[in-house]
Amino acid sequence: MQRHGVTSAGRERYFCATCKKAVVVDRKDTRLRHTKDRLVTWLTGVENKQTLANRLGVTRRTLSNEFKAFFLENPDQKPPHGFRAKILTVDAKFIHGSVLCVLVALTEKDELFWQFATGENNATWTSFLEGFAPPDVVVADGQKGMALFVKTHWPTTRFQRCHFHMVALVIHYLSRHPEEKAELQILDLMYRLKRVKTHDDKQQWLMFRTIWEKQYEKLFAEKNANGGYRYRKLRAVRLILRRALPDLFTYLDIPGCPNTTNAVEGWVNTAIAEGLRRHRGLHLNQKKTLVSIILSHLKRKKKEKPTRTFSENHTPIFP
Repeated sequence: MQRHGVTSAGRERYFCATCKKAVVVDRKDTRLRHTKDRLVTWLTGVENKQTLANRLGVTRRTLSNEFKAFFLENPDQKPPHGFRAKILTVDAKFIHGSVLCVLVALTEKDELFWQFATGENNATWTSFLEGFAPPDVVVADGQKGMALFVKTHWPTTRFQRCHFHMVALVIHYLSRHPEEKAELQILDLMYRLKRVKTHDDKQQWLMFRTIWEKQYEKLFAEKNANGGYRYRKLRAVRLILRRALPDLFTYLDIPGCPNTTNAVEGWVNTAIAEGLRRHRGLHLNQKKTLVSIILSHLKRKKKEKPTRTFSENHTPIFP
């Protein structure tokens, strides 16, 4: 074959002197790569499909037909078997109502792995994380399925409860502006978690919590006219803290270990939410492909500060 000019469409043509035929070489791998680039441009950019089609000189339906094959692929990105990270931050993000979520694992080197699941429970976390070698520590929000997996499969791995989710959980029970003094004090103590930087700070925090429990011991036992406990939500908060205490200050023993899941919440989940907002109306498989492409192209340009914080416009109760 020898080069023989170009076609009217601008594609290079080749001519065979033996059989006297001219052909155009169709590189399927190149076509596939260009189509994937178009898909990534659409899903990660700000152009809608019609605008992209007009710019490329094709119809919207042509783009839709080209993209169909990619929506049928398995977009999971699980780690190589036996992959080990020192610190593993995990979280789940629901992307299609309550029927589809993406389980995300982030290492201390910003390596991202993910798997799509129908829910967040012990079975789905096991399916996702069983390929990892046990890390030194797992940072999570305390979801029961995740905690059970670590306890069952990684008995030597430490666990760190996310402080942000702990504060949010207490606010869920007591509100941001409770009226009872006992509720105000424990909420103020939860806000003080972010100031615990050393083991001395930890001992002081634990001392204040113990004082709080003993101070309101009679209040916890108080009952109403029907025989039930009067302050059920406050008792629930006390139980939550008791159960979380063993995993609340793990970060003090492991250098570099974060005490929140903000690395996932404020970076990964924010990117997913923005992509889903920009491409509203995608069906389930399309959302999988969208999230997979977003995560595979996600790069941290610089160390980001936590994006979610609680304001403390109240007067501290503890010194």
